Amino acid sequence: MHTVEIPEANIKKYIPTDLSECKTLQYINVCNLLYKHAIGEIDLDTFKEQSIYFLADIKFKKKNVEDDEKYANVYLLAELMDSFFEIDEKGSKVIKQYFIHNPIEKIRGSFKNYYGPSDEFNNISFGEYVDALSHFYDYIETKDITFLYLLFATFYREKRSTFFSAGSFSKDKRVPYNSERVELLADKFKHQDMGVIYGFFMLFTSFQKYLTTAKIYVQGKEIDLNLLYREFPAGKKQPKSDLPGIGMKSLLYTIAESGIFGPLEKVRAASLWEILIRMYDIKKRDFDAMAANKTN
Repeated sequence: MHTVEIPEANIKKYIPTDLSECKTLQYINVCNLLYKHAIGEIDLDTFKEQSIYFLADIKFKKKNVEDDEKYANVYLLAELMDSFFEIDEKGSKVIKQYFIHNPIEKIRGSFKNYYGPSDEFNNISFGEYVDALSHFYDYIETKDITFLYLLFATFYREKRSTFFSAGSFSKDKRVPYNSERVELLADKFKHQDMGVIYGFFMLFTSFQKYLTTAKIYVQGKEIDLNLLYREFPAGKKQPKSDLPGIGMKSLLYTIAESGIFGPLEKVRAASLWEILIRMYDIKKRDFDAMAANKTN
């Protein structure tokens, strides 16, 4: 947190240094401005200045002479927003995304609450994730806002009723995922603040980055999920055609064909983390086999 003090006014403010430190309402407001910046509605300086109003809780009741000094202070405080950004490998300034906790646990719809995934997405199914990836990449490719609503609707659902969850050992408090409901829910969510919708896109983006570096413990052993994204040595790669692949959907069908988790619907309903651990195990065996052949 940035600490800002104005002794003469007896004011002390704590301002987040990046998105991960934002409280829910701060996160929504900043992500609303990030979306406006992303579509070219506001420039970077305007984003920083308007963000400071939300983060420092600055309010002006009416325009007067004293406000000139206040506005000057806002411009100075806006420079603190630089800590929200970093320089990527291409030399471009990008927003920092190093968080996997969900800042927007639930939202209020017209007549009910809708709940999102838990921290670290540890309560989502593999099918849920595969469908979400499709909407995620479609938005990145087209910038069509429709896919943002579909991505959001893939994860946000009503809470399980006591009757529905009786006898269930699921740690997910949401009703089970049903891909056929996504478009209907997406239409309902079009009335939500854009900071909520784009804010979830930012979280999902951050989670994608996390998966390439995540280290988790399984039966007391640390495993590095980066292995899933590691290429085999050039001489060990299988030749590929020029035909486009279908990514995680292809993996979904492959696992279903193997019968490890049962038929397709069972695979879709399986925990994302169970599938990722299984993928890790398979790829580790491939690397181990290559190492063994090399020493023989």
